[in-house]
Amino acid sequence: MNVTNPKVSIFFLAFLPQFADPGRGSLTLQIILLGFIFFISTILIFGSVALLAGTLGEWLNKSSKTQLILNRVAGTVFVALALKLITTQR
Repeated sequence: MNVTNPKVSIFFLAFLPQFADPGRGSLTLQIILLGFIFFISTILIFGSVALLAGTLGEWLNKSSKTQLILNRVAGTVFVALALKLITTQR
């Protein structure tokens, strides 16, 4: 997911090398280790978000009343956005 994200490339090129210290050994090994730590934390965070979203989705789908409320809220938001778009002047 992050391969096509330019912000991640900028992070690795500009921000991450600041934490590599030449006095502590090989810079290449330090960058690889920092990249691995980033990789593990990304998997943990994305995995947690996916599990939470799946659990929340199952919970919301159990009740038809909840579905009705969500549909009405979404409809209200769309109507409000349409009104805002109609009333906006250039």
